Amino acid sequence: MTEVAGAWQMRLMTDADPFMVAAVLSFLQFPVFLLVIPAGVIADLADRRKLMLYGHVWVCLIMLGLTLLTSAGAMTPAWLLIGLGLVAVGQALRMPSIGTLIPDLVATGEIPAAVSLNGIAQNGSRVVGPAIAGTIVGIWGTISVYGINALAAAAIVLLFATMRYRGAAQKPLSWENFSVAIVEGLSFAAVTPWQRHILIRIGLFFFCVASIPALMAVRFDNSTTYGIMYGCFGAGAIAGLVLVGRLRGRSETEQRIAIGIGAGALSLVLLSTSTHWLIAGVLLSLSGAAWTFCSNSYMVAAQLQLPNRVRGRGLSFVYATGMACLAAGSACWGLIARLADTGTALMLAGLCLFGGFLATRHLRITAAAPPAAPGQ
Repeated sequence: MTEVAGAWQMRLMTDADPFMVAAVLSFLQFPVFLLVIPAGVIADLADRRKLMLYGHVWVCLIMLGLTLLTSAGAMTPAWLLIGLGLVAVGQALRMPSIGTLIPDLVATGEIPAAVSLNGIAQNGSRVVGPAIAGTIVGIWGTISVYGINALAAAAIVLLFATMRYRGAAQKPLSWENFSVAIVEGLSFAAVTPWQRHILIRIGLFFFCVASIPALMAVRFDNSTTYGIMYGCFGAGAIAGLVLVGRLRGRSETEQRIAIGIGAGALSLVLLSTSTHWLIAGVLLSLSGAAWTFCSNSYMVAAQLQLPNRVRGRGLSFVYATGMACLAAGSACWGLIARLADTGTALMLAGLCLFGGFLATRHLRITAAAPPAAPGQ
């Protein structure tokens, strides 16, 4: 809801400047890139439940600030970007914590299902949230969205304040432990081929698919239609998670990723030439399915292979790479849309996605199986 409201508010304040609208997504992602690795280290050293609680206290306060600025008529493009960047700080603190909580709560064999369920919960918000936000923006304006999200963050704070959780800090949190943990995490990523390959491939993927959330507020000129289209994207994302869950065990990870990227690239190319809202909705559903089809496959590969002692840091590297490339991709496609048009930007993003996959598909994202012993 925040992403939808922020992008639409920026559209209204800048006369639909594609670069400024795309900057909303960049400012929601770039701080995550800067902070998620330190947050991953903290998630490995501290109480993850408390980190979730503190992160949402922060988000609640920033949402209240956005509400007050908008209600006072003092909101400007600069203040909006600053506020959204501060929201992203809370998101950075949250991301490694929720990822590392999952293996603490379920058995090893249930991790893929739990990751998919978490993905369904997150992407379910992309179905309901944008549709609600688009309707609310059209009736009461963006201030109502910010106020509702402040209340939602407060409810989450209450949830984590009262939940039962047996996990605890693994080590006393100190600057010495923090710096040692950073070095250990970087060393693990540097010497582990599958970890490096995941970072390269997920970064390229998110750089290209960033064109969709970055340009949707420019592509559609009605707030309600914009919210519905975002809802179609989220509905496709949930369908992609359900489908990848059914295919897991019946096909290899690489085959699933190839299918997802092929569908995503095709939908981007077709979306670049489509002007009818119904066709656009179908194509955005396909894009959403491809988004989660691929990102879930990469995340499950990381979750299943990361040792517990570096899980928070390992996941934070994946998150940081994805967020950095979302931010950079948003700015890139927004600039191309400003210089040319949104159709050209979407077309180039689809071609880049497919070409990048062909160039990097030889990079394995799973550890090679050890050779069998003689006689086995």
